[in-house]
Amino acid sequence: MKKFTLLAAVALFASSALAQGLGLGARISYQSEAMMGDDAEFFADETVSSGFGGGIDVLYHFSPMVGLHSGALFQLNAYSWTVSSVDYSYLFMNLQVPVLARINFTPGFFAEAGLDMSINMLASAYDEISDEWNDIDKWNTFQLGLTAGAGYTLWFGLEFSGRFSYGLLDPIDTDPTPDIKPFRLQFDVSYWFKK
Repeated sequence: MKKFTLLAAVALFASSALAQGLGLGARISYQSEAMMGDDAEFFADETVSSGFGGGIDVLYHFSPMVGLHSGALFQLNAYSWTVSSVDYSYLFMNLQVPVLARINFTPGFFAEAGLDMSINMLASAYDEISDEWNDIDKWNTFQLGLTAGAGYTLWFGLEFSGRFSYGLLDPIDTDPTPDIKPFRLQFDVSYWFKK
């Protein structure tokens, strides 16, 4: 039910964007994420994750040079590592909602910066000994980070971009709270149906 509600909200968001004359596009994404901080060595054996996703983009133009870029991106990330010949994995599914100020330096080239909000929909852990996937109970549902990047939009609507994000909130809710923050690199390909 929770996933259906989120999908319905994304569909409503997209239809509202078209109705109000906002730019609307589709996006596919590749992400690589690592944990930073004093306790990062205890998280996934300092492994860097890989993930893919897709979603929608909306863009509101205040002027030809300045805009507000947002959207909704479903992202699946996986960490995998081996300790003493035993395989371990973490699997996360998040709904990302960036809110970015966009500055167009030329008709194609732009830079963006703002907030990256994320709602966790799935957090699971696997180990080869039990051969089972189990929910990670202490994983926080909401994440907030700072993000910045740049990209280029071709004249017919195809767009290439990249950005980095640094988390501001603790991803794990335990006492004591470990000192880890997510750092993410993201590369995107988008197509604007209406810009």
